[in-house]
Amino acid sequence: MSWRDVQRRMIEELNTKIFFDDPCRKLHEEYSSMDIENTNYIQELKNRNNSPERYNGSLIEKKKYDFLVTQSKVLDKIPGYVCRFDDGSYWAWNLKTVTEPDWREQMLPRNSHFGDSTFIPKMVGDLTLKDGKKLI
Repeated sequence: MSWRDVQRRMIEELNTKIFFDDPCRKLHEEYSSMDIENTNYIQELKNRNNSPERYNGSLIEKKKYDFLVTQSKVLDKIPGYVCRFDDGSYWAWNLKTVTEPDWREQMLPRNSHFGDSTFIPKMVGDLTLKDGKKLI
């Protein structure tokens, strides 16, 4: 299944089970750090191929964190980071209220969904389960 198909399925599931009163719409900027929005939220979606417990949450790239937090102020919306894990659960982090992660450099693929798996250094931090909310 392609990333676009996975993302479409995630949006449909979130809108059906969580955001039914205010559905999220997909943004059309292909390489943006913002995937969906509704009246209250701007959100980045991630599909993780592991359980939420494996890493006690999820990584977030600093540039995505910074972009979402900055855009949330411009748009007066809540910045969210939503991960779907391989057990079917969805976890979300409100980047406005969580403590900013401790940043570290880590070698990761440049772009795993668009064909460039060259490893490059990226600044990343951890979003822990205790700071997140299980949506589904």
